[in-house]
Amino acid sequence: MQTINLGPNGPAVTQLGIGAWSWGDKLFWGYGGDYDATQVRQAFDATLDSGISFFDTAEVYGFGESESLIGRFMKETGRRPQIATKYFPLPWRFSAKSISEALTASLKRLQLEQVELYQVHQPFGFFMSQATLLQTPSSYQAGAR
Repeated sequence: MQTINLGPNGPAVTQLGIGAWSWGDKLFWGYGGDYDATQVRQAFDATLDSGISFFDTAEVYGFGESESLIGRFMKETGRRPQIATKYFPLPWRFSAKSISEALTASLKRLQLEQVELYQVHQPFGFFMSQATLLQTPSSYQAGAR
């Protein structure tokens, strides 16, 4: 599988990635009805077996369940794909602290210390500056309790 760089100095990722919105999402995709973690795990394994190693998820997908499933599958299999996840700036979450807390929670669900790409889901530039977004650290460290 061919790769591309995320920006001039960013990591190389497979040109094709897998979106994981439906993984754990009951509201829009019927998770738990027509399919469950078994089928999602099969999709995770098949994706990696095909040479695709870039997964896109978000904190709002299944209210965090998508991230949790990916984290669990990585831990169970010992296979570490590259992860893109997203922060959703809800009206009460427009501060650097809110972003840090959201990233920390995502990293805990994913059981990772970092992700390859952290994005803003529905950016609201008139409420939050790019400087706030770009200078927000996470306080999470894998293995810390």
